[in-house]
Amino acid sequence: MELIIPLPEFPFPSRISPHAHEAQDHLREWCRSTGIVADGPVGESFDAMLFGRFAARVYPDAEFDRLLTLADWTGWIFAFDDLLDDTPEGRDLGFVNHVIDCVEPVCHGLSTGGHPAPSAAVGRSRDALADLWKRITGPMPPAWTERFTRNVLDFLHSYRRQATVNASRNVLDDRDYSAHRSATVAMYTGADLIEYGSARPIPEHLISHPEVAALRKAATNAIAWTNDLFSAPKEISVGDLCNFVTVLHRQLRIPLEDAAREVVARIDGEVERFSESAAGIASLCTRLPDGQSEALLGMVDGLRSWMVGHVAWSVESGRYRSRDIPEGPELLEATGRTPAGQGSGR
Repeated sequence: MELIIPLPEFPFPSRISPHAHEAQDHLREWCRSTGIVADGPVGESFDAMLFGRFAARVYPDAEFDRLLTLADWTGWIFAFDDLLDDTPEGRDLGFVNHVIDCVEPVCHGLSTGGHPAPSAAVGRSRDALADLWKRITGPMPPAWTERFTRNVLDFLHSYRRQATVNASRNVLDDRDYSAHRSATVAMYTGADLIEYGSARPIPEHLISHPEVAALRKAATNAIAWTNDLFSAPKEISVGDLCNFVTVLHRQLRIPLEDAAREVVARIDGEVERFSESAAGIASLCTRLPDGQSEALLGMVDGLRSWMVGHVAWSVESGRYRSRDIPEGPELLEATGRTPAGQGSGR
């Protein structure tokens, strides 16, 4: 059965770096040199996902050398995600804990020797992250690095709950899922990297400003839930319960197509909240020094590029081509159980 998924429309211009080709080529070479992607059919499939172009779309204003690093980061995070999302081991909490224990020391600038990798692929991924970590954090100030580290660790630790949910076959409700998804999408990390790409870090007191926090949250939700629309057929097919379409399908007891339309409506609401916060930030920037206002407005533009660029890449990439999902009893099994007491109202 084919699942027809509607898509949101973002009222922002779609842009791409003029260095998209170089970013794609650089990523291909770096992935082979680190061993996280091999030559042959697997490597060709990875290249077809166009992760370098993804980076060029969501970081269109990044400086050239930093765009190349952002392309590598994009390839790394998708490859790492597939180690856990697309494997049976990803539902084994013991294996997930082992992976986190192996990778986390890199985020603290520590030696990785104390935690042997649970597999050769995880070891290669950890070593590739160590290379990226030096390249990304080296030129950035300590306060930015501390924030970036927290957000990366939130992403890593989110796999624990992902494994628990998928092993239990119990679907989260929409509130719990939204909180969980804000970590798994790694978008707070993505927002931080806008500052890295432009070499304009934002002071922490502005990052914690209510308008800025609201803006980052709205963009994170919009991007996460849009990704859920594109990935719904794939994730339903493999029984991954951590998708907003599945969550609303179960919680509201509505068909999957109606659940997808509800996701679009909720994305539209987040875009409205984003635009309201962007207007507040524009007003705030009139009272800031030039450097701070430029950095803050650059983040707003960067998040706009993320929202629309993510859609453009998802359409052109080979990652989300399949629309087929199971039918009948297999579909019931693939979409899990609604925990007792979880309401059916909107």
